[in-house]
Amino acid sequence: MKKKADNLVTEFFEKISWKILEEYPQIINEMIKGKAGLYALYHGDKLYYVGLTMNLKGRLKTHLKDRHTGLWDRFSVYLVTEDHHIKPLESLVLRIVNPKGNHVKGHLPGASNLGRAISKHMSETDANNRAKLLGGSAVTRRIKAKATSKGTLGLKGVVEHRYILRATYKDKQYRATLRKDGLICFNTKQYESPTAAAKMIIKGRAVNGWVFWKYQNDAGEWVPLSRLRK
Repeated sequence: MKKKADNLVTEFFEKISWKILEEYPQIINEMIKGKAGLYALYHGDKLYYVGLTMNLKGRLKTHLKDRHTGLWDRFSVYLVTEDHHIKPLESLVLRIVNPKGNHVKGHLPGASNLGRAISKHMSETDANNRAKLLGGSAVTRRIKAKATSKGTLGLKGVVEHRYILRATYKDKQYRATLRKDGLICFNTKQYESPTAAAKMIIKGRAVNGWVFWKYQNDAGEWVPLSRLRK
């Protein structure tokens, strides 16, 4: 197999008998001795163990005499391009297949577990849907709760239609749009809060976007955006 710089795995063979290590040692030496990679031990067709090593030949011979002796009869080898790929790759495999012979579960340092984030978003979506179904004060409470929640879009999933917003600063009028997903569109850019959009106009000074921006209510009056969360 021709080696390519952008390939993670350069060479491999799969599910061959352990006996080749004793009956054809020279062949294996030429192919994998001193090389780094991942290997998998099988009992028949069933995966038993996954490991990594900087010396595949030596590690495989060790497993013929250690606690794994007699528990595997076939093995696969995957040579990799760079050593630093080995550990995260092994951890990923261990987490997915969880082989019987491995006592340690694969760790993924630096990786974020999205399970908690998914749960949070599911809860927010459920709360939004309940508010929409119940209507009235339930919608009002949901809007207020989201607007005062740190790091969330105050009107996301609750506002039923787009609102045209306007604001006046130093005798100049500005216009923006509040979308159904809670984002504020101003000057072709999107902002997660009214205040963030307002700061693009009032730069270097404190500003409350919920008061700065106004929308037109059912009576045709331009009132502060904060009215939507009362």
